[in-house]
Formats: sequence, structure tokens, C-alpha cells
Amino acid sequence: MKQITKYLAGGLAALALVGCKDKMRELNTNPNTIGTTDPRYMFLSATQDFDYNNRGFMEDIFGNTGVKMQYFVYYTGASDGSYCAEQALEFTQPGTATYQYSWLYSTGKQMAALQQYIDDNLSGAEQATFQDLRAIAGIIKVYEAFRVFENYGAAVYSQAFKATEGIVKPEYDIFDNTVYEGLDAELKGYIAVLEAPANENTSDLGIYDPFYGYVVQSTGAPKPLGDYAKQRVLWKKFANAIRLDMAWRMKAVDAAHFSTVLTETMASGLYESATDGCYAYQNGYGQNSSIYNSDGPNKISTEYAVTDNFISYLKSLNDPRLPLLARNNSLNGDTKAIKWMQAYFPDSLQMHWVYDDETKTWSQKSWGNLLDFQADPLMAYQGQSADPENYNQGGPEQFWGQRNFTFRFYHPNYKPGDVEFNKTLGPWTVTNQGTVSADFPATFKIWNPDTSFTLAMASRPQGRYFIACGGKTVGDLGTNGANGNDGPVDPANKYYRRPVYTYPEFCFMMAYLTVDGNATGKSADEWYEAGVQAAMEELQADAIRYEVQVATNTEATKIVGVNDNGVYSLTAKIAPYIAANSLASAADKKEAIVGQMWIYSYNNPQRMWNWWRMTGYPKIVKVGTPAERPASLFWSKPAKRTSGDPLQFPRRCALPQPNTTNNVNYEKAKSELVKQANYGNAYNVTTGRIYWDVQGL
Repeated sequence: MKQITKYLAGGLAALALVGCKDKMRELNTNPNTIGTTDPRYMFLSATQDFDYNNRGFMEDIFGNTGVKMQYFVYYTGASDGSYCAEQALEFTQPGTATYQYSWLYSTGKQMAALQQYIDDNLSGAEQATFQDLRAIAGIIKVYEAFRVFENYGAAVYSQAFKATEGIVKPEYDIFDNTVYEGLDAELKGYIAVLEAPANENTSDLGIYDPFYGYVVQSTGAPKPLGDYAKQRVLWKKFANAIRLDMAWRMKAVDAAHFSTVLTETMASGLYESATDGCYAYQNGYGQNSSIYNSDGPNKISTEYAVTDNFISYLKSLNDPRLPLLARNNSLNGDTKAIKWMQAYFPDSLQMHWVYDDETKTWSQKSWGNLLDFQADPLMAYQGQSADPENYNQGGPEQFWGQRNFTFRFYHPNYKPGDVEFNKTLGPWTVTNQGTVSADFPATFKIWNPDTSFTLAMASRPQGRYFIACGGKTVGDLGTNGANGNDGPVDPANKYYRRPVYTYPEFCFMMAYLTVDGNATGKSADEWYEAGVQAAMEELQADAIRYEVQVATNTEATKIVGVNDNGVYSLTAKIAPYIAANSLASAADKKEAIVGQMWIYSYNNPQRMWNWWRMTGYPKIVKVGTPAERPASLFWSKPAKRTSGDPLQFPRRCALPQPNTTNNVNYEKAKSELVKQANYGNAYNVTTGRIYWDVQGL
């Protein structure tokens, strides 16, 4: 092993994450190299760009799962296909979960192969050297397996990765308490390795670890941790944290085991601060083509809006994170079209003609304060309805069903539908009713019988959390890789990390468990406040690291009270916000905790799917107009665009078709699953439930 280690050290240099890409690619594709390389290098090769190495997955984070969890909505209107339609036998599932199923049989398989290599190919002394690495590989394998079982209800696991043993048609494990407790026992065994003193001459995983081998920096590349004793403790804490998270998921069907796990993990050691949380550090610019140079994921910046219910919830809390999560719309003093309307058609910003489909009549209605960004600058942040049935709304007393709204102005003699007559109206002149200037003279000539301005009324997401610079090119719709004109593009010094299981989520879990009557070592208020503070500090740091424009660029559009006096910062706002939104003052403590988790999971929405299924929050409410919005946390109950038929949220995934050689075992697994209560009468009925999911029954 010494000769190999010497070879690797020169190739990886100080930062393994950004070097030797070609060698890593070889190791990922050539199984014959497994016996000739350092196991640590195999680990890094298998886990580089963990959970974020595929642009399809990146798109599904916001365009599929993020839509289902009602963070985002397509800019031309919410789609029926984002949800399930039980009446029409049309079903869907979170797209991110589909990739995670595959990753069990790629990354998970590589972790199993690494363990097998250590067991079968190394001497006893060498095995002892790599026992920590073997345990860490096992932790990742269990982590990946559990999220498949919890969402699909079955997986090939106990007989998986054993083709060399002659098992080429492995049977499926049907998820039940026995399977869960087997996974838990396996994880507990790996924790025991890290809990014990390190073996003599233990191989230092160090920079070969893209999870805990590095320390995030405010800008630039992460630095090596350089403390292996601390590194192995962090892995132990992570394993305990996900072990407890797994037990919480299973609590309703395996309560006694949950109590055991809670006691054991608290004794062994759980997260204590934000630095304990687990993130996957991504390769740097030039080494990771997905996050830095990919056309698809830039759609977050060009083709989506933030939902109305997400923005309205943030506003109901006076949450200062709003400008860091949503980009401003067109309602601000820098928008020339707004200034034009203020000058020549000021009434258009006060009243609007609205057609009533039922009475077949037109009437003028007041915009209210909806366009009054001068009185309320936060009107620069508005959302779009997540309900497909509202897709064609837009106007006073209505939701924004689409991101953009067009203001039209007609010649006084304009006749709707009479094209030939309208052509005769020729140029016409309007008078400035405000302040005359060079840009807005006393009179303005309009050459056509009508004119219009299209403004963005719903806010776009802050795309820079998802892809470098929001896209690889400055531009908007119609330009490949465009970032939605979200500031300059310079991806070279940005280093991303993705959440795996973090301290804020852990704190929210502990707060929820405490409210639920479990002794967790702290009060629910303490856990809640720690989680909110850590979540807000993390967002502030990410906004700076990824150059979210309102937080870093003094040339960004100025929103009064936000960034008109400098770049936007949360730092001084965190303590007052926590005080104003204390858990003690919440009418529904569980709802308040889940609400914070919803905000936090903005760029990791599948975690929110877990929380919704476990807790029943957010509540799903039919909301037809803005006046009907609940004052509390909610998701908008969806219905089909034209028919109004109800739509449903998926609660599980459909077991995918394997290689045809294993069809017999696959069909057997499907037959077993449909026998389970509440699963549904067919494997693809994803509004059914996996057996642990009993909330609300």
C-alpha cells in the first residue's frame, strides 16, 4: 500500500476535490482497477459530487420535486401533471427520488464493493488500518438504502451486489420493521467502530473525504480540515443523527425501537452545532460540468416563479429571508415601463377592467395596494399560484396565474375585434400627467392603435443556490444557459456544497420530538431557536458565497428598505426575527416548526416531502383568491386547469422496472406490496402509502 499512497499524494495535491478527474473517471468505469488503488481514493472517486452529479437531477430539484412541495411554479402557469389525478388514473412522484433509487445501485454498490475489497483483499493488519473507512462506506450505503425503502417500499438489498457469489437474480426485500431494524443494526455497528478508539496506524481519510474532510470558507475553495480525530467524531455524529431521523420516520409503527434509538444516539453523541452538519462538497469549476456549465439547470433562473403561498408565508412572518430567496419583480422605481404608465396612464396603476366569466360583463376594479410599491416596497416580491386551476388568473382580487402580466392601452376609438377599422386610427398622442422630463416629455406619440407593456409580477427564484451564477450566460428566455439577467457570470471561484443532513434540520426534528413529549436534553424552544438561527446564518453565508446579487452586488436593482443603502444582510435581523416568531408565542407549535423546515428546505425539497408525510403540515387548503389565503402555513390544494377535477400530492414512489432477467422477483415484490394496507390497488398508484406512513389515518 505504501507505493500506491505515494503515487496518489502527488496527484491529488492539497485539494483532492479539484484534481485527477481523469483518474476518477477511470476508476468509476473500469472495475478491473479496484485491486490496484488506495481504498481512500476509491471512496473519493465514488462520492465526488455526491447527490448532485447529474443535470437531470438538478432540474428535478426545482422543476419537479420543488414544484410538488410548492416552492416553485412554471412561469406560464401551474401544470396538472405536477400532481396526481386519481380520477383519471394519472400518477406522478418526486423526480429526485427516481435518481436516488438509481444511486443506491451505483454509489451504494461502490460502497459495498469498497467494503468487500477491504474484507477480501487486504491482510489483517491492512484491514485494521481501513476499518474507519469501511464503517464510513457502510454509513453511506445504509443512508442510501433507507431513502429507497422509505419511498418505494421494497428494494434489492440483502442479496444486492453479490453477483460474484452467484446471485444474479436477487430477491427484493419488502420494507417492514424487520428490514428497518436490520438497517438500524447495521448502522449501529458502524457507529460502534467510530465510537471506539481508532486502530493503531489507522489510515487518515483526510482530504479523500468530500463530506467532512474540508471546512467551508466564506469565499473560494474549502480548506482541508486537517484533524482526523475530529473527522471521525463528525462521522459518528452524522451516523447517529441519521439513525435518529430514520427512527423518527418509523416511530408510528415501531415506537419501542424509536425509544431505544433515541436513548442510544443521545448517549453516543448527536449534532451540537452547525459545524457538525453533513454537506457534500462539490468539485470546483472545470471539474464539475453540471453545476458550472449546464444548460438545463439554468431554467430555475428563466422559467420559474416562486409560489404565492411560499412568499405569503414569509411575509406573514415578516421574514427577512424573503429577498435572499426570491428575486424582485418589475414593481420598483427602476422599471421604465412603470415610469411611463405613471406619467401617461396613472389610472392604470389604480384601476383595471376585469371581465366576469359568469356574468359576461366588464367592470373596473381597484388594484388595491397590489401595485403600490412606493407605499410597500415589498410588493417587489410577489408569488404565482401553485394551483393549475388558477393558471389564467391575473388582475385585481386575483392571483397571478402566470409570472408576467400585460398592461394594454388603446386608442379612445378602438373597437375590439374590428381589425380594419383599428388600422385607420393612426398615431395618437397622450399627455404626461406627472413630471415632464427628457425621457417622458409633455406629450408622447403612439403609432399603433394600441400599445402594451409586459411586466414580471411574480418573483423568480434566486437561482444561484442551484447553479453557478444562475446560469452560464447573461441573458433570458431563448438564450442557452441564460441566467435570467441575474447579474454577471464568473463561476471560476465558486465552490458549492450540498446539504446531506444538516444541523438546522436536526434541530427542527428535535424541537418537534420535544413538543411531541420526548425528552431530548433541551426544551423545544431551545431547539427551535438554534435551528432558525443556524438556518438563517447558513442562508446568509450561502448568499455571499454564491454571489446572490442583492447580497453582494451594489449595482443590483434597488428595492427601498432592502438594498437601497448597501448590500442586503440578515446578520442584524436574526435575533429580532427569532424573538418576534418565538415558539412560545405560536398558536400551533408543530406547525411553526414545520414552517421553518419548509423555508429551510428551499433548495432541498425532498426533505420537505418527508416532513409533510410525517407531520401533516403544511395543511392543504383550497384557495381561489388572495382574500381566501389562510393566515397560517398552507399548501394550495390543486385542481385541473380546465375541468377543475381535484388533484392530489403523491405519498410514495412506484417500484421501477429492473433488468428483465429479474422480472420474476420484481413481479413478486409488486404483488407483496399491493397486499399492504393503504398501499393502493396497483404499484403505480403513488397516492397510496408505504406502511410507515400512517399520519392522518
